[in-house]
Amino acid sequence: MEACNQDEHHSPQPPVAEPSIQQLERTAALFKALGDPARLALLYRLRLGERCVGDLVGDDKLSTVSARLQTLLNANLVSRRRDARHLYYKLADQHVVELFENALEHANEKTLTQGD
Repeated sequence: MEACNQDEHHSPQPPVAEPSIQQLERTAALFKALGDPARLALLYRLRLGERCVGDLVGDDKLSTVSARLQTLLNANLVSRRRDARHLYYKLADQHVVELFENALEHANEKTLTQGD
């Protein structure tokens, strides 16, 4: 396959600095943390605000939910605070809300654009 000549086939683009390897590694870790349906369910439950770990357990074991929340915390997707014996989690910031909502919307599109 022959490389295309950018001058012939593409509109001129302003130069953009590529992300550093560290930025790409952090982004990959973020997507890895998002790559589990059970962790995504926790994020979904947190979209309305802060919740105590006990409220998030449901039918799962506390240790399982705690491990999932730790993964989300390590990826900076959630934050937590302690109040006496209870831990409370919430989405880290508005970026996480938007990322999650955009991912849900994209995953549920009826027709995904395929290559020509």
